[in-house]
Amino acid sequence: MFIWNGEKLAFNFLDADMMKKFNDASKEMWKELGEYEEKNVKDGMMGPEGVANESEIMSRFFDAVFGEGSADKIFTAKHDLTERTKAVKKLYSIRDSQLADHEKRVNELSKLLGAE
Repeated sequence: MFIWNGEKLAFNFLDADMMKKFNDASKEMWKELGEYEEKNVKDGMMGPEGVANESEIMSRFFDAVFGEGSADKIFTAKHDLTERTKAVKKLYSIRDSQLADHEKRVNELSKLLGAE
């Protein structure tokens, strides 16, 4: 479950459909961000237009993962890049936690079955 600003969105990375959505959307988001920054960021600085564009890229990521309009539901401001980077970090942390929990369960099952 991904909860942001009181909105609850189902997120189970070990569901094959969700995994595909997340992986595809992540790949596209990082590609778009890299391309945008390569063309538009000068001396490590980005102005208001850059913040707005990167916010839109991240909003598309959330819409791709959770469905169209999800970004509008979970974010309080249209172009708050800080809010979006924190949300991306949280979602990646949830994914990592789900994978670690799964690995732990598999190891426990292996022990129960006498496998080494």
